[in-house]
Amino acid sequence: MDYDPLQERTRRLLTDFLTFCAREPGVPESPPTSAEAELLRSLAARMQRQHQAFFSTFFGYQGNRVELVRQMADGMFSDTPNLNWGRLVVLLTFAGTLLDQDPSHATTQRNGVNHQVQVARDCHLIVDLLCNQLLRRHRLWLEAHDGWDGFCDFFRSPFPVVVWRRVLIKAFLSCIIVTTILYIWKKF
Repeated sequence: MDYDPLQERTRRLLTDFLTFCAREPGVPESPPTSAEAELLRSLAARMQRQHQAFFSTFFGYQGNRVELVRQMADGMFSDTPNLNWGRLVVLLTFAGTLLDQDPSHATTQRNGVNHQVQVARDCHLIVDLLCNQLLRRHRLWLEAHDGWDGFCDFFRSPFPVVVWRRVLIKAFLSCIIVTTILYIWKKF
C-alpha cells in the first residue's frame, strides 16, 4: 500500500481530537499531536461555549453515536458537493460532544467498564467513518485548499469577524436543520 500523507495526517488529527474528547473523567489532557490538532481543540471548545444550548443536549448521548455522526455528515454535506472549514469544525465538534464523558456535562451518564469500552469502540469507528468520508468524498477539496495547512491558515489568518460569523452561522444552521430532521424522522 502506498503512503498517503493526507490520509495519515487526517487520521492522526481525527484520532487526536476524538480520543481527547472521549477520555475518561479524571484523565488529564494529552498534549495535541500537531498544530491542527491544537487549533481544532480550541475551535471546538469555543463552538461548544458559544452554542452551549445546542451541544449540551448531546452530552452523555446514549444512542448509536456512529450512526448519528454518519447521518449528520450526510446531511451537512448533501446540500452542497463542497466542504468548507466551518462545516467541518461543526461536524467534528458534534462528534466530539457525543463522545464526551465528563460527568459535569452529562445529565444521564452511564457508568462502568462496559460504557468505557463502548465509547472507545465508538471513537475508533467514528475516526474511520470520518476519515473515509473526508478522503473519499472531499479529497479534491481538501487538496485544493492546502489540506490541514490550509485549515490552520484559514482560522489563524486575520479574518474579518463578519465573515467568520457568517461561515459559522451557516454551518451551525445546517447542523441544526439536520438534527431537527433526524429527530423528527426518528420520532415518526
